[in-house]
Amino acid sequence: MSSQVRLPRSSFSKDNWQLVRHVVVVAVLTLALVGCTEEPAEQPPSSISVAQDLLQSRDVLDVQRVDTDSDGALEWLAFYRFDQVGDQGPVAAIVYDVVYDPVAQLPVVYPYRLRTPAQNSLARSVPLVTLVDVVPETDRVARKELLLSTGIELAFFRLTRDPGAPIDNPPLYRCIGFFRSADGVQFDASSNRVSVTSRAGYERSELVTRYYYRPSGDGYFVPGTEALVAPFASGVDFPSGIPEAILDTPYPEKIVLAFYKTFQETDTDSKLVQYLTTQAAVDFMRDNLRYGSPFPRAAVKFATVKELSYFATQEDSQSTLVIAKVVFTSSTDATSALTEVRWKLVRIDGKWRMDFPES
Repeated sequence: MSSQVRLPRSSFSKDNWQLVRHVVVVAVLTLALVGCTEEPAEQPPSSISVAQDLLQSRDVLDVQRVDTDSDGALEWLAFYRFDQVGDQGPVAAIVYDVVYDPVAQLPVVYPYRLRTPAQNSLARSVPLVTLVDVVPETDRVARKELLLSTGIELAFFRLTRDPGAPIDNPPLYRCIGFFRSADGVQFDASSNRVSVTSRAGYERSELVTRYYYRPSGDGYFVPGTEALVAPFASGVDFPSGIPEAILDTPYPEKIVLAFYKTFQETDTDSKLVQYLTTQAAVDFMRDNLRYGSPFPRAAVKFATVKELSYFATQEDSQSTLVIAKVVFTSSTDATSALTEVRWKLVRIDGKWRMDFPES
């Protein structure tokens, strides 16, 4: 007898075996695809984020790349809030620069604060950043000053020494001028003149006083102090020029101011007489009206109203007194002494007119 054991023939058909083989292939491919699509472990970023890595505990408002030290390389200028309540709070600024550390003998990212006098906050919003040339250089190294402006604040910063050392005491960036006014602060780059606007004292008629500053020495502070230099000029003004319908104003002091502001315009005589009564206009054209100028009418270049004083008027008031303190500048740029002119004004057909100056 044969010792071989015959196994029974499988009951799977050829089609069944093909189906099994197909299922196995699909399973293998599925596992391979899962292995290929598995996400690799996330790698840490290779760059530094000023907001996330350096100022983690601050509400960073903006980060700009600016050449703050005039070395040809861009620094990181960051603005952030402190003492924050909700989404409001004062704004501070800090410069991050890559400098060489002689101890570690490696470059490091070092922070330099932009400090304002008496620890005043820099601004209430992110300022506009510009580089200006305010102070003449003494070491023949061309450097720009850093100007930060918001419209109500102006801050100038000047480099105090060669950049590069990782040290900020004394400060690398010294504040050389700081201005703040809720009524407006502006900088004229062509003259380095700063104008500060104030509405104080003229709330009724919404006039303003503008004070003008220019740098002296190495900035806008009295040397050795953090006190601003005295303004070189000032004057009462309209916020945005003489109103088009100025003759309809209920405030007589605005008529007087418009009269003196008009001296600097072209074709002034025809414009000046509109503020005067008929008799006062005749006297003015004959050069007999005593409006305060020591110069002949043809020699007046412009007039600056330094102060205005006036009295409360009502809708039925028919006359009033406005006192103007004026300085005149001639066509040769000579200036007069401060002159006080006391104007009597009368209401004619509902409009104020300057009648005559009282002695």
